[in-house]
Amino acid sequence: RCATDFPGHSVALKVLGVLILWFGWYGFNTGSVYYITNKNQALLAQNAAVNTTLAAASGTISALLAKAWLAERETGEAIFSLTDALMGCLSGLVSITGGCAYMESWASIIVGFISGLLYLAGSRLMVRIGIDDAVDAVSVCV
Repeated sequence: RCATDFPGHSVALKVLGVLILWFGWYGFNTGSVYYITNKNQALLAQNAAVNTTLAAASGTISALLAKAWLAERETGEAIFSLTDALMGCLSGLVSITGGCAYMESWASIIVGFISGLLYLAGSRLMVRIGIDDAVDAVSVCV
């Protein structure tokens, strides 16, 4: 049997869900900084918020553009997938969480960009080997 990728039912609800998660990630990443005993907690929280934004945005862009490039290679027409862009956003959020307070901004862009590409690779691999992951949670958290 061959596994096939199938589209979701409501892209609008996916967008809403990702925006809710993204908003919550700010509370998680910046709130976690206050457990660090340091005089510069406010600066670390600011850095965490900026890096969270940059990683999510670059994960979104890399997943969107890489998927369009792959679709153009496979079908001859570039198709921009909002669903893959949203999952790239979540992948960027997951990947930046550990070091968001201490990373430089340029590094968070690179981390997010790479995580978007890793999401696409993981998602395609899961479909290819026939593992059912309805919400791409494994691929996002790679």
